[in-house]
Amino acid sequence: MDHLDEISVEELQDALDNVEGKKPTQRLFAVIAYKNGVTQTELAEWYDVQRRTIYSWLKRLDTDESLEQAVTDAHRPGRKRKLPENEQQEFEETVHESPREVGVDAPAWTPALVQQYLEETYDVEYSIPSCRRLLKEAGLRYQKPRRTVAESESDEQEPFREELKNSGREMGATVVCIDQTKKSVQVKPRAAWFPCGTRPSVELSGQCDWLCLLGAITEDGDRFFARFEEYVTADHAKHLLFALCKEFEDNLIVILDGAPSVHASAIADLAARDDLAFITLPAYSPELNPVEECWRQLQTALSNRFFDSSGELTIAIDTALEQLSVQKVSNYF
Repeated sequence: MDHLDEISVEELQDALDNVEGKKPTQRLFAVIAYKNGVTQTELAEWYDVQRRTIYSWLKRLDTDESLEQAVTDAHRPGRKRKLPENEQQEFEETVHESPREVGVDAPAWTPALVQQYLEETYDVEYSIPSCRRLLKEAGLRYQKPRRTVAESESDEQEPFREELKNSGREMGATVVCIDQTKKSVQVKPRAAWFPCGTRPSVELSGQCDWLCLLGAITEDGDRFFARFEEYVTADHAKHLLFALCKEFEDNLIVILDGAPSVHASAIADLAARDDLAFITLPAYSPELNPVEECWRQLQTALSNRFFDSSGELTIAIDTALEQLSVQKVSNYF
């Protein structure tokens, strides 16, 4: 974007006073932010658009036109309302390939992505429902890959609830649930559009940057999260438990899952403390752990998004964690 070096922020701010409409204003604000050090990837997150769109906004100013003209869409009389036959055939061939084959930074096709691609590539407008229809006509169908796990037997959950009830009555303690998860720089898509008769899959690169998260939620909804650029160990869990004891200055009942890091001897030794009691969740019972709901919402926020670095992933994770909405722990038992 060398052409932007010749344009000052002051000139861009002056142009803001002379443009009308949401899109021209957005584009100028994006260029100003870019000039001030915000990356294209961060801008794409701010405006909820593809990185390619931000690039096109910045590229608009590589022209002899005035700044006001450069960021304003030209009048397009008689814009075509649908694809002609030859372009529709080309489009159908395109959506059978990865979006990256045509320069779109996304793992798979969605109606919103198709809508944007059609407008930018063919100068044609389609509604979201029409984009779904186009995907179906192209031989794609909506598929949501999922993994299933064995379900816990109800008779295994009853003893857990009884033990929790008795421990709480005896100790008068605060209940806190802990859990861990791992997020990669390149996140697998939850669902998208794929050719019929194919097994949904998305090729990921060999990028191995990742972050581990350790989370805790108390019965009153207080939340604590820690990030690590390494696998969570018993020492990490131990430090979190000590921090919680110091924070609440109260007896704690800690609900654990079956992760090895929270059942190591370093953690088991803490059970000797008078202010700590540990209760293990029944096998295959993630629905009893409210931290799992945090991870579900985090996965929703990160789904169908790929990140260039662990730094970008960290920003996205922190943003998502600040917006979590989780019920009280007592509602899970």
